[in-house]
Amino acid sequence: MLSWKVRKMTKSEFLGLLRSELTQNKISDADDVLDEYEQHFAFKLADGFSEEEIAARLGDPVRLARQFGFERENEDHEVGKVMTVIGLGFADLAAGLFFLLPAVWIVAMAGLTAACLVLAVCLIINLNPGALIPAMPTISSLIFGIGMAALGMLVGAGTVYFAAFFRQMIRAFGRFHRNTMAVAKGEAVLPALALYPGFKPRFKRGLRRLTMISLLAVVVFFIVGMIISMIHSGALEFWHAWGWFGYTG
Repeated sequence: MLSWKVRKMTKSEFLGLLRSELTQNKISDADDVLDEYEQHFAFKLADGFSEEEIAARLGDPVRLARQFGFERENEDHEVGKVMTVIGLGFADLAAGLFFLLPAVWIVAMAGLTAACLVLAVCLIINLNPGALIPAMPTISSLIFGIGMAALGMLVGAGTVYFAAFFRQMIRAFGRFHRNTMAVAKGEAVLPALALYPGFKPRFKRGLRRLTMISLLAVVVFFIVGMIISMIHSGALEFWHAWGWFGYTG
């Protein structure tokens, strides 16, 4: 019979053996443990690893299951647990301050996305509420409006990715927090989570395609809009010719 070190296992074989051992060891949260390892497989598969490579990196599922059923004497770890709790308290405080900045940035990006799309609609339909938009011919307004819509989609795609990255950072820190306490208690640890988000391949391709198309549309429509505006106004500095800043040539 092949030993663990030379035996290759697929995802279903690994999880099946892990489930069997967890059940045999009467682990109460076996479903949660299996769900975490299944997510780990999903993320690593999306990164291009094979099922056999992922299983080999995780180790022997029999040994992993036994770790979850292993409990050490609490007296031997009381001091370690207290120090761990104190250390994690400082880590949580620092992490909270650190996570505040990207959270604000995500809100700002979402606001910019909404502002770009609203401005795009106003330019396309030639709507100027409160005379907030500089005056320009209809053709320029339409072209700049399409470019602004593309900019909104570009920023929106960035917002989605950054929000997913932010969520994954929080999940990874939560896993670090959980595993640190598990070590202090003498319990088994779950696999560490990657910092970058694991999108499904189809969604990842769609997000990348949207980003590239939006970026190209922004460049093309704004350049075309400027050229048409220069021709229509008869001046390179068309914004001055149309009195955008209180000056007319």
